[in-house]
Amino acid sequence: MPKPDPCKKLACAIQKCLSENDFQESRCTKQIDNLLECCKKYHTFSLVCSGMKPKAVTEENQNIKTIP
Repeated sequence: MPKPDPCKKLACAIQKCLSENDFQESRCTKQIDNLLECCKKYHTFSLVCSGMKPKAVTEENQNIKTIP
């Protein structure tokens, strides 16, 4: 059984935020930033991040904010 995608909840949070805010990206920057940070760390494991170019994992992007 495959492991769950570590960034899927964050991608869903973006979609929820956008739909609740008339698709105004500027109102969802926190959620977008959280997904980008997740993709920096898990780009090799996450299908959500498959279309993004990986960036180096640094100490700064090790601390990803989680969504309950």
